[in-house]
Amino acid sequence: MTTIIEVRRLEKHYGGPPAVRDVSLAVNEGEFLSLLGASGSGKTTTLRMIAGLEIPTHGSVLFRGQDITNLPVAQRDMRMVFQDFALFPNLTVWENVAFGLKLRINRGRVTPAEIKARVGRYLDTVQLSAHAGKMPHQLSGGQRQRVSLARALVTDPPVVLFDEPLGSLDANMRKVMQLELKRLHRELKKTFIYVTHDQEEAMGLSDRVAVLQDGQLLQLGTPDEVYFRPACAAVAGFIGTANVLQGIAEIVPGRALGVRLAGGLRLDATDNAAGVANGEAVTIMLRAEQLDIAPAADHTTGGLRAQITERLFLGEKIRYELKVPGTELRLTAIAGGDHLRLSLGDEVIVTADPRNVRVLPGAPAPRAEA
Repeated sequence: MTTIIEVRRLEKHYGGPPAVRDVSLAVNEGEFLSLLGASGSGKTTTLRMIAGLEIPTHGSVLFRGQDITNLPVAQRDMRMVFQDFALFPNLTVWENVAFGLKLRINRGRVTPAEIKARVGRYLDTVQLSAHAGKMPHQLSGGQRQRVSLARALVTDPPVVLFDEPLGSLDANMRKVMQLELKRLHRELKKTFIYVTHDQEEAMGLSDRVAVLQDGQLLQLGTPDEVYFRPACAAVAGFIGTANVLQGIAEIVPGRALGVRLAGGLRLDATDNAAGVANGEAVTIMLRAEQLDIAPAADHTTGGLRAQITERLFLGEKIRYELKVPGTELRLTAIAGGDHLRLSLGDEVIVTADPRNVRVLPGAPAPRAEA
C-alpha cells in the first residue's frame, strides 16, 4: 500500500499538559482511517495539524513524502468537513458547492463550464440535485451536511478530513449519513481521515481505527484487531462493552494458562498471554457478548456462580449486570432474546471460552479478599 499522509512524533502544547504527545502514524492512499477517542484525547488537534489549522510544537506532517508541516492550509491538497456545516447562509446550495471552484477561475485553473459540470456531478453524487436552488435554512440537518460534503469534494482533493461531521445530527439521521459516507468512500476511492468519539461509528466506517487517550496513540489497527485484541486495558475498556478485571497469572504444567481472580476464582485462557510469567499481575478482558450465562439449576459443575443485579432490555439483546457472591467481582453479560426467562435476582452460572479471554500484562495486583 502507498502511504499518502504520515505524521511523525507529533506534539502540541498550549501551556499545560500536552494536547498531543509523540503521535506517529501513516495513512494509506484510499483508506478510511478514524481517529477515535473521548473528549480531550487529542484526536481533533491531530486532525487540525494534518490540515494545517494548527502548527505542531514538535514533529512533522508529510504528504506523499514531502514535508508540509509549515505549509499554509490553502496550499495543502486536502479539504475539511466540519460538524457545524459552515455553509454560507446567503448562498444557494449550488453556490455554496461552487464557491471554492469560483476562487480558482482567476488563477486559470478552472473554467465556468468545468464549474458547472463538477458542481452538477457532486450534487448528484450526494443526491441533492433537486435542491440546488434552495438556501441552507430550507434544508434538513442531513441535507446541509451533504452540501458541506459536496463542497469539500468538488475540488477533487485526494484527502478529505472530517471533524465529527455527524455530531449535530439526530440518531436516525446519523445512521443514514454513515451509510452515505461509506458509499461515497467506496465510489470515490479518496482518502478519508475521520474524527469521532462514537466507537460504533468508527468501527462501522473505518478500514483502520487509531485510538487516542490523553494525547497519546494507544493502538492503531483494523476494527477487528482493536475490538477483539486490544493492546492495553485502556483500549479494552473504551471499545465496546467489556469486563476488564485484575488478577494474577497462574501457570500450572499441563494446564491452560489461568488467571486467579478475587476470591480465589480462576478463569482459563489460551495463548493471549503476551508472555506473562507465573505470579505476574495481569488484566483480563472478556467481551460482554462472549460471556455465556444460564440458570444455575441447569449446571452442576464449572463456571462462576453469580446473581443478576440489573436487567436491561435492549430489543434483540438483553444486558445483565452480575455479582459473584462473597467477592467484589462484578460482570456484564449481553445475551440474545432466548434469555428472556432470566429475571432480576436469579442465580446463574457464567462461563467463557478460554479463547475469548484476553490477557494483558502489567496491571497492578488486586487486593486479596478476606
